[in-house]
Amino acid sequence: MAEKTAEKTKKSSFFKSGNFYLMLFSIVLASVIWIIMSLTVFPETTITLKDVPIDFSLDGSYADVAGISVMKTSVDSVNVVISGERYLIGDYTADDIHVSVNVDAVRATGSYELSLVVTSVNGDTIEVDQIEPATVKVDFDYMVTKTFSVEDGTLVADVSNLAAADGYIIDEDEITISPSTIEVYGPQDYINQITSVAVKVDNAATIQSTMTSNLNSVILYSGNEEFESEDVTTDNESFEVVVPVYLLKSLPFYVTLTSSVDSFDTSSISYSISPSSISVRSQNSSLSSIEDIRLGYISVNEITVGSVFNITIDESSYYENISGIDTATVSFDLEGYSEKVVTLSNSQIYIVNSTDDKVVTVETAQIQNVILVGPEDVLEQISSSDVIAEIDMLDYANTTVSYTIMDLTIYVPGYDNVWCYGKYRVYVSIETVETTDETETEAEVEEAG
Repeated sequence: MAEKTAEKTKKSSFFKSGNFYLMLFSIVLASVIWIIMSLTVFPETTITLKDVPIDFSLDGSYADVAGISVMKTSVDSVNVVISGERYLIGDYTADDIHVSVNVDAVRATGSYELSLVVTSVNGDTIEVDQIEPATVKVDFDYMVTKTFSVEDGTLVADVSNLAAADGYIIDEDEITISPSTIEVYGPQDYINQITSVAVKVDNAATIQSTMTSNLNSVILYSGNEEFESEDVTTDNESFEVVVPVYLLKSLPFYVTLTSSVDSFDTSSISYSISPSSISVRSQNSSLSSIEDIRLGYISVNEITVGSVFNITIDESSYYENISGIDTATVSFDLEGYSEKVVTLSNSQIYIVNSTDDKVVTVETAQIQNVILVGPEDVLEQISSSDVIAEIDMLDYANTTVSYTIMDLTIYVPGYDNVWCYGKYRVYVSIETVETTDETETEAEVEEAG
């Protein structure tokens, strides 16, 4: 205990004696003397600054005014050895100096080997002892903008990831892209190589209805090859692509044969159609239930040996004709058929469906050159007397004239495969007569009795 007290007393005596302050003063004095000696005996110093970034700014240069831009550089930073007054640069870091390129020689596009300019950010006087590397290679070009559009065919949709379901078709000509233009910006040399831009639908799918895709990628093309460069940018990466899908079918043709004679068998006349069918498409679901296309109606009175009909294919609200064919030809297979010419007298003309108040008289005595068509062996059995004609007064129910021309329906009773070719008309007189109400007459007789 006594020893500790003595030691404490000794330390206290040291501080109180002034020895401590003398030692502290000596240290400070030595430091000042060292600094003075450094500044007077060794006033300059050399330091090395590594990875100093290069400023490639062209502000105010001829290249800037001419619209020329930096495209590529061989290095982005350099190591610099500088000398200067120790008190000025002694604590310099890479942030205290500025390294730029000398672009005075840049008067056109191309590649240049440019020297570097080093200055103090603080405005201090420094000497550059070494720059590594001493020069930098810089590529210059004009920065330009080029527009690609749907209208001129340079902006297109790529739907290679999509497939139409069985029985369906994707119409690439009707695909829409929104917006319909894109601007590509970059070095002139690069931009000149770009010939088209594709908006590619990224989603892979099999579709059977119209699809709207917002998941798309923009791909630049030089000819048929993809073009990629970090120096090229686009003004938009977001596009909407609408892909129309159609149901596709091949529909056969047919015609309906008509006859004014109920007993005639229209199925006895065979025909062929060329083309036999067409390809159609539709986004209307009704097409799925359509199995064929009727070209129209043909009356047997218009058909004879060698008859051919060219019929226009009508448009439909249910589908679109994509075959490029707008006319079909109907030919009749009448091998073994022939024509026979007969003459009818007016006694072979019958008036049907006439009313009691009209007396109808056929004024035409004969109908000559009536053409019958049918199998040869059947026509051989038929004579003029087997042929009859009718005038159906229901067709003239509203006729008020007393003399007119009426159409005949001509046929051969008992033969369902023989018909009359052409139209025939006769002059007819119509006389209106008064009729007696039979019921009233009977009542008057009963009353008289």
